[in-house]
Amino acid sequence: MHNRLAVFGTVFVLMGVSSAAWAQPKPEPGMPYVSPNSPSGVFGERGQLAIMGEAGALITHTHVSGADGSATTLLIRPAVDYFVIDHLSVGAFAGIEYSSSSGASTTTFGIGPRVGYDVPLSERFSLWPKAGFSFNSTNFKVDAQSVGGVTLPATSDSNTALAFNLYVPLMFHSHHYFAGIGPSVDADITGSPKTTTIAARMVIGGWLF
Repeated sequence: MHNRLAVFGTVFVLMGVSSAAWAQPKPEPGMPYVSPNSPSGVFGERGQLAIMGEAGALITHTHVSGADGSATTLLIRPAVDYFVIDHLSVGAFAGIEYSSSSGASTTTFGIGPRVGYDVPLSERFSLWPKAGFSFNSTNFKVDAQSVGGVTLPATSDSNTALAFNLYVPLMFHSHHYFAGIGPSVDADITGSPKTTTIAARMVIGGWLF
C-alpha cells in the first residue's frame, strides 16, 4: 500500500513539474531567457515610461575639424523614453554639456528624439542601446594667449548643427529603478567646425506604469 502511494505521489509530482515547465514563458527569438518577474524581465514592457538623466564629470576624447585632444566634460542630459511595444522605446532628450581643455572651452545646448531597444541579459542586467539625432547650439571660447611676447586676445565663436547620437549603456535594474554606464558617440553632421565626441557616460533613473 505504501509503495503504491509512493508511486502515485512521485507521478503526481512529476506531472506538476512538467506542467509548470511547459507553462513557463518562452524567450523571444534572439533573446536570452530571463525570468519575467525579475527586475530586468519586468523592465521594457509595453506602456512603460522611463525617466532618466545622464550626468557626471567625465574624461572624453574630442575631435574638432582635424584637431584631437582630451577634455574634462560636465554633462547634464534629462530624458524621457516610452516603450511602444515590448523592448522598443522612443523618446526625447535635452541637455547641456560643458567641456574644457587647455586654453579653450565649449558649451553645447542640445535637444532631440531617439529610439532604443532593451535587451535583457540576466535578472539584473540588460543592454539598452539608443540612437537618435539632436539639434545643437555650441559656443566655442579660446582664452587669451601669449605668442612670441605678443598677447592674443580671447576669442569666441558659435555654431549650430544637426548631430547623430549613439549611447549603449549596460543597465543594472532594481525594481522600478536603474543605473547604467556605457560608451557614447555624438557627431555633428552639419555645421562648421564639426565636433565628434566619444565618451563613457553614466545614467540613472526609474520607470512608471
